[in-house]
Amino acid sequence: MLLDRILQNALPGESGAARLQQVGLFTLVYMMQGDDEPVTARRLAEITGQGEGHIGQQLRKLIDLDLLERTQIPNRQGRGRAFKLTVKQNGKTRRLTKAIEKGARSRK
Repeated sequence: MLLDRILQNALPGESGAARLQQVGLFTLVYMMQGDDEPVTARRLAEITGQGEGHIGQQLRKLIDLDLLERTQIPNRQGRGRAFKLTVKQNGKTRRLTKAIEKGARSRK
């Protein structure tokens, strides 16, 4: 299966549960990055019901793997800073985004 090969190559050395969490977060960031509201760790925590610390830990792994990038932006209140998450454009992410898009098309 294409997705299995992608998971093994894109997220090596992780347990199955950790890979599933990371692919889920990657997919959420990919699908939400076109929204009016920026994708942040706080927004992902609110949507998933997970703690911000846990989400941040998984996001750091995706950033270290060169799959996501963080850009500093003003927070919702405009007084502090937050980090907007976006999918990087590289070979690893192209394989993952193609698999996501293929899956979405096949479900229509």
